[in-house]
Amino acid sequence: MKAGEKEFLSYLEGSNKNFIIPVYQRNYNWKKEQCKVLFDDLEDIIKSGFRTHFLGSVVSIYSIGKEYLVIDGQQRMTTMSLLLIAMCNVIKDFGEEKNIITTQEEIKDFLINKHSRDEEKKIKLKPILEDRKAYYGLFEEDIQIDNNSNIGLNYSYFYNRILKDNVCVDDLFEAIQRLIIVDIELKNGEDDPQLIFESLNSTGLDLSEADRVRNFVLMGKDSKTQEELYNKYWYKIEKNTDDNVSSFIRDYLTIKERNIPNKNKVYISFKNYVSENKIDIEELLKDLLIFSRYYREISCFDTEDEYINELLKRINKLEIYVSYPFLLELFDDYYNNLIGKEELCKCLELIECFILRRIVCNVPTNALNKIFMNLGREVKKFKDYKANYYDILKFVITNKKSSQRFPNDEEFSYSFINKDIYNTKSKVYLFERLENFDNKEIVDLENLINNGTLSIEHIMPQTLTPKWKECLGENYEEIHSKYLHTIGNLTLTGYNSKMSNKLFEEKRDMEYGFKQSRLYLNKYLSEINTWNEDEIKNRGRILLDKALEIWKYPNSEYDPSQESENIFTLDDENVDFTGEKIISFNIFSQDCKVNNWTEFYEQILMILYNLDAVIFNNIIDKCYRRDVLDNNKSRKEFNLRNPLKIADNIYLETNLNTQAKLDIIRTFVEEFNLELNSISFSIK
Repeated sequence: MKAGEKEFLSYLEGSNKNFIIPVYQRNYNWKKEQCKVLFDDLEDIIKSGFRTHFLGSVVSIYSIGKEYLVIDGQQRMTTMSLLLIAMCNVIKDFGEEKNIITTQEEIKDFLINKHSRDEEKKIKLKPILEDRKAYYGLFEEDIQIDNNSNIGLNYSYFYNRILKDNVCVDDLFEAIQRLIIVDIELKNGEDDPQLIFESLNSTGLDLSEADRVRNFVLMGKDSKTQEELYNKYWYKIEKNTDDNVSSFIRDYLTIKERNIPNKNKVYISFKNYVSENKIDIEELLKDLLIFSRYYREISCFDTEDEYINELLKRINKLEIYVSYPFLLELFDDYYNNLIGKEELCKCLELIECFILRRIVCNVPTNALNKIFMNLGREVKKFKDYKANYYDILKFVITNKKSSQRFPNDEEFSYSFINKDIYNTKSKVYLFERLENFDNKEIVDLENLINNGTLSIEHIMPQTLTPKWKECLGENYEEIHSKYLHTIGNLTLTGYNSKMSNKLFEEKRDMEYGFKQSRLYLNKYLSEINTWNEDEIKNRGRILLDKALEIWKYPNSEYDPSQESENIFTLDDENVDFTGEKIISFNIFSQDCKVNNWTEFYEQILMILYNLDAVIFNNIIDKCYRRDVLDNNKSRKEFNLRNPLKIADNIYLETNLNTQAKLDIIRTFVEEFNLELNSISFSIK
């Protein structure tokens, strides 16, 4: 095996040289997204004047007659070849007009063996059979572009991008000359290509998203500047976030972009955010450092105010960390004097109540990330938000519908009484609040439960003895099944093992029993004589009265000059949007206004087609065994009642109800391997 650094064009250079993609390799599958990153990098080389840029490694096996079997690096090689072809054709079409010095012949030397007598070996790169026709079509005198292939689509992207960005082909060619690869050449018959490939692509300790972000903001600087930026900003950011930088940056981007990055694409989202907004790196690091301090205060309840810390501690106990983007924004508003301390506390109390009520009422949690992503934006849409921040927040959050709703007293009361509290994740928080609310003698229940001093006691035991069955009456099975894990039948004690399956009277009167307990939760139990269905229900109602006082529903008296929006995403599949009015949608961080669901349906489908026509065509030809899609797509216009033309021979039905349109969109989005929550829409 030989390995060494080499200029990419030097690797391609040479007469009668051929690069063959073996048949066992996967298809060429780079999309516009990867091509954009590559072209962005080349533009950066042009602007910054970098001397070299690392493209990656290429692993090949040298065969007879200057043939190289490419076992790793085919995606990069094919993509670079497409870019070179696009440059040739830009020169052909606009060379004189744009005064381009570089000639087609100079570039073609890296693409074609012009002196080869063997037609099959004339084109240097030989893709696998499924890609070959599309690739070879680009070399025809009358160029053939296959728009159903990634080969054709990516060629068109590069050709159009060069013209759109008005990139000088001479500069682009010079930038390509600076690309460096690691050329790994295996000896045929001696090296095991499979082992080499596995070694190169082993999972090992992959760079985290935060590592990639750090490298992005620091690389390209001289060593002194790198050290200064690291010590002044990045090191402190890591400490403030307890090295949980990836999650922090994801939350930061959620606020800035109003879009939640995929956990595995935080770096790409960050890089796009920086480049698209042309943000100065040091200014960005300053802002990240500020928000990382908020992050520390929120996650470690580490502010200078004792009550704010208590509120943050309680919110964190509920473990709904998708609330962090809004909490970060809330703290930014607080430290920028948009709201005062009293208003901040009210907002935190409101968020705590909102989360707890949803947990008790089993409202699906998948809507929460969108709610907290958009909450700050929704508040600030009101012109008077600076004067009425908390009142507007109450108005917005209590006017949410369906899976985003703030459960009212009726829903909360029913769930609180009947819910299986024992198997609820937040039960310790719930008991602690019930015990300590409006109580000056605070009991540290969390630590007492965690260290085993206190434990949760089923007053009516989990296993009924004959005497317990007798006490409960002839309906003991139904009573036991219905009330065992509910709040009315649960309490706390330090003597769980001694109480065991004893009768209620014994638990009450035994040493350290309910009568001797100092806990509020046991006060009612010390005053009654028996334990049956009526007493369980009665105690449940007593605790409910306290719960309604603790987690009070926030009635809003705010009189808005505009309606409040409700923002949903495509993963809200259990919500019926029939009769609702859509006003806008967001895809790829772009807001688009629409007048109705049909416009939404048509625009999303067109966006997806333009994103990847190959995938779109595959969906049209695929059988899903789902009537809603299979019966409403066609290659022929006359097969549909009211067809939407996407492209030649691609038609979708528009005469559908709202739910059918959403179901079809969801299928397309899933086939494109996009997350359903990446597309949001607003209704009134």
